[in-house]
Amino acid sequence: MPSFNNIFGDCDSDFAPYPSSVYGALPYPTPASDEGGFVTFYLTSFNPSVLNCTVLGPKQIKYFSIVTDPTMPTYTVLNDVEGHSIALVEWQRSPDVEMRGVLSKRKVGDWLKLNANKTARIMDVKGKRFFWVPEDQYINLYSCGSARTVLARICRGVNTIVVDMTCDAIRQGLLDTIILATLLLQSGKNID
Repeated sequence: MPSFNNIFGDCDSDFAPYPSSVYGALPYPTPASDEGGFVTFYLTSFNPSVLNCTVLGPKQIKYFSIVTDPTMPTYTVLNDVEGHSIALVEWQRSPDVEMRGVLSKRKVGDWLKLNANKTARIMDVKGKRFFWVPEDQYINLYSCGSARTVLARICRGVNTIVVDMTCDAIRQGLLDTIILATLLLQSGKNID
């Protein structure tokens, strides 16, 4: 396994603290248990894949839908619970991604770029840097410059993808961004 310094070597530790933010009209979810302080979300009801699915949160409440229209299979949309488009992926040889108010249109490989030793993906969101690192059965999200604490983790199950997030990640306004990154990382498509 790569060392701590190799994975996070691209960090700039001079980032200011990230302000708390409400991520829309949805209430802040709270963990059902104290197990690790995670709030669990499920990408489920694949039709036939993660490119068409539903995202359920605590108490099996629908938070998002991911839709790829069969008449326009080169576009996948992340919709909020009210059906409003919040992110768009344009699938092509080198796919593009954009997220309303968070991420201007750019290549997915530029947003989720591989680090120098290809052991992690670097993700910049609102001026803050994060790392997605595969470890055991998870893909873990860490904040750059922080203690090595998992903010979120992705795990593929049978007919579902499980995304565990800390309350801190949700308070930082990362819920929709983590779901978008999960879609891209678990799409089965080339994202570089």
